[in-house]
Amino acid sequence: MHHETDNVVMVYAVEFHDLLHSSQWYYAPYSFDKEVLSNLLDKEAQTIKEKLEQYADMMRHAKVHGTVKSIHANRPGEGIVIASKEVEADIIITGCRGTGKIRRTFLGSCSDYVLHHSEVPVIVCRHKGDHHHHHHVKH
Repeated sequence: MHHETDNVVMVYAVEFHDLLHSSQWYYAPYSFDKEVLSNLLDKEAQTIKEKLEQYADMMRHAKVHGTVKSIHANRPGEGIVIASKEVEADIIITGCRGTGKIRRTFLGSCSDYVLHHSEVPVIVCRHKGDHHHHHHVKH
């Protein structure tokens, strides 16, 4: 499927919701500490930078031509769809973590969101280590 002329844009969709709701800042009612919030954002910016460097290294190692970028969105699937429009993607290839029916029912699935909202074809790849047994699918 991969051709030497392909240009891959790997997207890291950043969710600040999880960062803020898991921090001490969120659990301090009636207060707003700018320094705590600033430190959280600085730490997240460093994490994003490290992830982007890691993904760029993966692409170089696999000899895949392209770029990596981060995008901020309320939900990762939304970020991926937005990014696909920005870069005028021809196709989206995404993975799925197999988070389970309960989590997917309440929170939705990133791959489900992309499948239903993308304007371009989508390929969803299951991880080799995913041990979900689907009787109707031969692995």
